[in-house]
Amino acid sequence: MAGPFFADTEVSRDLAAVDWAATPLGPPDDWPQSLRSVVRILLGSRFSMWMAWGPELTFFCNDAYRRDTLGKKYPWALGRPASEVWAEIWPEIGPRIRTVIDTGVATWDEALRLFVNRSGFTEESYHTFSYSPLTDDDGTITGMLCVVSEETERVIAERRMATLRDLGSDAGEGGVFAVAERHLAARDDDLPFTLAYLFDDDGGARLACSTGVPDGHPLRTSAAWPLAELERGVPLTLGGFTWLPAGAWPEPPTEVRLVPLAREGGGQPYGFLVVGLNRYRPFDQGYSGFLDLLAGQVAARIAAERAYDAERQRAEQLAELDQAKTAFFTNVSHEFRTPLTLLLGPAEDVLATPLTPDQRDRIEVVHRNAERLLKLVNTLLDFSQLESGRLEPRLEALDLAGLTAELAAMFRPAADRAGLSLVVDCPPLPRPVAADREMWSKITLNLLSNALKFTFSGTIAVRLADGGDGFAQLRVTDTGVGIDPADQGALFDRFHRVTGARSRTHEGSGIGLALVAELTALHGGTVGVRSAVGEGSTFTVRIPFGPASPPGDGSALSRDLRGYVAEVDRWVGTPLPVPMSGATGPRVLVVDDNADMRDYIRRILEIDYRIVEAGDGLQALALVRADPPDLVLTDVMMPNLDGFGLLAALRESGAAHVPVIMLSARAGDEATVEGLEAGADDYLVKPFSPRELRARVRSNLEFDRLRRTRDELQRSRELLDQAQRLASVGSWELDLRTGAVHGSDEFLRQFGSTGTLEPDFFVTHLHPDDRAHVEAALTAAVAGEPLDYEARVRLDDGSVRVFRTLGELERDATGTPVMLRGSNQDITEQRRAQQAIAAGAAAQEAAAREHRIADELQRSLMPPVRLDPEHLEVAAYYRPGVAGTQVGGDWYDVIELGADRTALVMGDVMGRGVPAAAVMGQLRAAVRAYARLDLPPADVLEYLDGVVRDLREDQIVTCVYAVYDPGERSLTYANAGHLPPLLLLPGAAPRPLTSSGPPLGTGPITLAEERIELPVGSLLTLYTDGLVEHRDRDLDSGIFALAALVGDIAGPLGDVPDRLVSRLLPDGPDDDITLLLTRVVGEPGDEQSVIRHIPAEERAVRDARRLVGTTLRRWSAPPRVVDDMTLVVSELAANAVLHGRPPIQLRLRRTATHVVLELHDTAPYLPRKQRPTPDDEHGRGLQLVASLCDRWGTRPTADGKAVWCMRSI
Repeated sequence: MAGPFFADTEVSRDLAAVDWAATPLGPPDDWPQSLRSVVRILLGSRFSMWMAWGPELTFFCNDAYRRDTLGKKYPWALGRPASEVWAEIWPEIGPRIRTVIDTGVATWDEALRLFVNRSGFTEESYHTFSYSPLTDDDGTITGMLCVVSEETERVIAERRMATLRDLGSDAGEGGVFAVAERHLAARDDDLPFTLAYLFDDDGGARLACSTGVPDGHPLRTSAAWPLAELERGVPLTLGGFTWLPAGAWPEPPTEVRLVPLAREGGGQPYGFLVVGLNRYRPFDQGYSGFLDLLAGQVAARIAAERAYDAERQRAEQLAELDQAKTAFFTNVSHEFRTPLTLLLGPAEDVLATPLTPDQRDRIEVVHRNAERLLKLVNTLLDFSQLESGRLEPRLEALDLAGLTAELAAMFRPAADRAGLSLVVDCPPLPRPVAADREMWSKITLNLLSNALKFTFSGTIAVRLADGGDGFAQLRVTDTGVGIDPADQGALFDRFHRVTGARSRTHEGSGIGLALVAELTALHGGTVGVRSAVGEGSTFTVRIPFGPASPPGDGSALSRDLRGYVAEVDRWVGTPLPVPMSGATGPRVLVVDDNADMRDYIRRILEIDYRIVEAGDGLQALALVRADPPDLVLTDVMMPNLDGFGLLAALRESGAAHVPVIMLSARAGDEATVEGLEAGADDYLVKPFSPRELRARVRSNLEFDRLRRTRDELQRSRELLDQAQRLASVGSWELDLRTGAVHGSDEFLRQFGSTGTLEPDFFVTHLHPDDRAHVEAALTAAVAGEPLDYEARVRLDDGSVRVFRTLGELERDATGTPVMLRGSNQDITEQRRAQQAIAAGAAAQEAAAREHRIADELQRSLMPPVRLDPEHLEVAAYYRPGVAGTQVGGDWYDVIELGADRTALVMGDVMGRGVPAAAVMGQLRAAVRAYARLDLPPADVLEYLDGVVRDLREDQIVTCVYAVYDPGERSLTYANAGHLPPLLLLPGAAPRPLTSSGPPLGTGPITLAEERIELPVGSLLTLYTDGLVEHRDRDLDSGIFALAALVGDIAGPLGDVPDRLVSRLLPDGPDDDITLLLTRVVGEPGDEQSVIRHIPAEERAVRDARRLVGTTLRRWSAPPRVVDDMTLVVSELAANAVLHGRPPIQLRLRRTATHVVLELHDTAPYLPRKQRPTPDDEHGRGLQLVASLCDRWGTRPTADGKAVWCMRSI
């Protein structure tokens, strides 16, 4: 494009189309060079630019400005005065432009807001631009260039992002809607007005906050909005308003956007947000997305605020419940003390009187467990006082070392019985410690009992020392099971228990270590733990020495503290398992980690049962595996393996049948259902009475006995049913008084019945032909004859089965027949087998007969296995079929042609039996007929294809036909779908002759013919698929294996075919097999031959006579042979000269037995055998040849024809 509008852009093309002659600037050709140059710069720039030039400041722009800013004003704006193009903002930009033109000083404005009309409406936009002066050729300022960047999207996006940021980050007071009002009111450019509504439970909505909407405005009522759609969460845009609040703008919005305040996870929204839309901005995806985010933030704050309120209310409720629980524990603990006092006091009084050993044991159990209950009650009371802040330590100056050593010494007997070493290292401290005696005792005893509970071997060490910094330090170290690091953080939490840890007992409330921590904290001290799994633990308690206090009275330990030692004594006091008592009843295994509970149960049950005890699930499981008991009575909560774990292990073991009763302190239907669903036979809640325990044990043992009896009866029935089913024998009985018939499961299965049998059952199902003799047999049986008959029965599904029925008569005391009992044996399969055997024998005889016929037919048609052509060594293997297979259609042939040539044929008729053998015989005869015509191999097979198609439409035959010519030492062959022959040339590896065409019988075919050199020593192998394809070997692998064996053949061929077959098929063949080996024999000096070309003229006859006569005499042929062959060559040479076509070739060859003469020429037609007549002498010459030679003939050749004759010598 010429001129200033050179750039190939849309704007350049549109500028070129402007009628510049009608503008003050005139035609572009008249423009000054400065204008042309600046227009070129403008159009070539990729930055957004526009320019004004001339007295009317004519408007130009480039493509970037058109795309970014100009909008719908394009292309109208091109060539017009700039004041018209930007008339709506000219009051803003006109003065700036005039200043630049008047002063020559450029301007700069950043993100200047301009209200442009480029999209069909007045639009809020922001631009950063610079106005620069433009001069003409003489340097006068004539125009202005504006380089501009549209900033609208950035400015609007930052403004909206600030709104969302401020709203999201405001953590001020007043709630979500107070925060929303503050920030939304400040953004009345994007949000001229807003209203937020919350849905009511009654389907209405109430106004939660608003901005920019004065009181009393109709928008403030929810009736103004479509609540039904908003409740479904559908955002809406409504338009057509004329009376909306304007916000920051001179004109009000015309549209509003309603956005649901959606709940996370779906459901009805909290409410909805109404926003007046800025009429100076398009409501595009960015605007819509901003309002969605705004509503999402409001909804998120609503959700957070409601969640906070719910959590606060829940915390207040929990605090109230905690206070109620503390009050309850305090009251209950006090209430428990009265009955405990009335238990402990009388028990101690009774123990102070003379008692029998059994009475003392029982009272001691009561006393010991009452003390344990008192200890638990006091611990709960301590916690309730701690929570209420009423528990204060009574500080006194304590000899902490002496007190700690005294406390530790109380555990030494229990440690000795447990096989543990107890080390106490408590040297005197430098000064007394201000502490509460009872609290310190509880701290020490809790740590010691905890160590003994989880330590099974090694040492427990108690060490007290000055810890420095004004603290006394107690360390209790054990070599027990250790604590997993994951549990150590919560170890001192109330009610926390380490799950899965091995311990001496499962008893415990999980408050011992929490109490240690609380009591230590009351002394201003700390407690910590260091532990490794499998190595042990060390608990460290540090309390300050404190201010000097008056010494205590050193009173004895309280009853509560003595309970710690009594409880530990029971953990290690009883060896497990306890031997059986002397009772002789069923064996009951009692499993509980509480020794008192085991003793209690044993005393209840030992009168009637033999009792075995175990302290946890692992011990119980070992006892069950060694000698399963009759019943297991197990606690639920136990160390090492609890009751549920024991139950699961039992149900998966050989003791799955043993009934299990679970004992638990967990009452209620839910706990009972959990135990029964886990596989327990019964569930007994503590406390229970001795009578209830005995009843549960007795009923479960009795139920187990009944269950075993039922199972044994069921097994016996199943075994009998299985035996009847395997023998196909069903038993039955016929009540002769009522006619009722009952049968075993197998009997019902035999007849397809499911229940009650009709009285005439035996007759209605009989085959009509068998009914008479069955009725006679039944009548005879009732009279006392043995019941024995065989009959056919027609079943409901239409099938017929054969049954043999045997029975006997039963009489009552008076000799009256009352019952006929017997059995039915289904002998259908036996009868079918007998029929099948008979049919099979007949079929086998027929197949053998057919096999013999086909075999005889095939062998009668086959040539001898050992053939002896003069120039070839031939050996063959033929097997028409083997036992278990039928004969097939494989065949081969070796045909002697004229002039010492030999045809080799192999074929395979698809099919089996006599039909295939018959087709083979017809094809073999046809091949021999075509061979007598001395046709080329391809012609022979193409003629044979017609024969195959005439025999049967679906008959398929593969065949290879090859002719060996000793004169040329060559093989000419054609292949119709047969397997490739293998050729072994002297000094080379075997190779397949792969040239092949379609099989015979597949349609009219045209076959290619191949000719190959065959020197002396060459070996040709023809074969059928039965030799190379086998059930465990594919065809290609078989051909490869045959080629490998052929390559190793040396020496005479005699028995080589037999050896090849045995090597390839050591297990015998699957199919009929044919194999033909042919080797070229003789050395070049063994026979004599002459080949001469003779001219196509009369003298050629004389020359041929002379050549034949001279050569035969030189070969010492008999004179008669010389004379006869001289006459023959005269006739043949004359015919070749007169009727043939040059070149003419004479071939004379002598073997040990005969002479062969051939004349070749290039004439395509063959001479016909004719009888001469007095009127026509044609044929007299050939008649002479026939009379002088043993055989003669003609054949087509690749170049023409050949006439040959043979004469014995």
